[in-house]
Amino acid sequence: MKYLTIILPILLFSGCAPNPFSKFYYDQTGGVDITEIPTIELSEDTPQVYRGNNVENDIQVMLERGYTMVGYSSFNSGNAKMRQAISQGKSVHAETIVMYSQYTNTASGAIPLTLPETETTTTNTSGSVYGSGGYGTYSGTETTTTYGSSTTYIPYNVNRYDYLATYWVKIKPPIFGVHYRDLNTSERQALETNKGIVITAVVNNSPAFLSDILKGDILKQFGSVEIINSESFQKAIQQYKGDTIQIEFLRKGQSRKASVTLRDGQ
Repeated sequence: MKYLTIILPILLFSGCAPNPFSKFYYDQTGGVDITEIPTIELSEDTPQVYRGNNVENDIQVMLERGYTMVGYSSFNSGNAKMRQAISQGKSVHAETIVMYSQYTNTASGAIPLTLPETETTTTNTSGSVYGSGGYGTYSGTETTTTYGSSTTYIPYNVNRYDYLATYWVKIKPPIFGVHYRDLNTSERQALETNKGIVITAVVNNSPAFLSDILKGDILKQFGSVEIINSESFQKAIQQYKGDTIQIEFLRKGQSRKASVTLRDGQ
């Protein structure tokens, strides 16, 4: 019975539970099939897993290294396995996974375990009998079996954690090499203009990097194209790929210019 007592909790906790990294996965591609995107370098290798420290800083580092996030998993549970994150990473063609876990609480309780019980009673009988036919003796054994059950409770403690895993794919060498966004309301008010885009990350060793473009710069002019928003910037990138052009941008409120030679690509 001790063997049963040990093995049952293992079955109760492991079971065939779904992969939480898959169940709580959030796509960041907009449903696009990344295998059809020519600017992505797909890898057939098993994703590399790294332990993250600070989500915001780690995202910045990954962008600067030329990666883009395709999705993330976020959930709270007991002990999740790294192999489960790798399995989800493979399914979304990730090259790199950055994982985070933080202890939240310990869930305690008791598992009821009902075991069968049997009790066997043996009764021995003997005696003598007298009758008209004479004298005799007798003896015998009677066995009685009673069936029942008993329930015991096995205590358990399960540590729970907040889990986050971000999934990344490598981008081919970019034409310019920046991540960006449109101006927000406060920036438009401060600059007294609706035009321009904010550089949020610069890819290492890209044309933008080599031209000393920095995070936080506000791009205003790209060749002869005035940058109104993200859409106009994307069109300008395609217009000038492979060319050397002049760009204008704001840094800490000061207007600056730089020459940049763009890569020829997609």
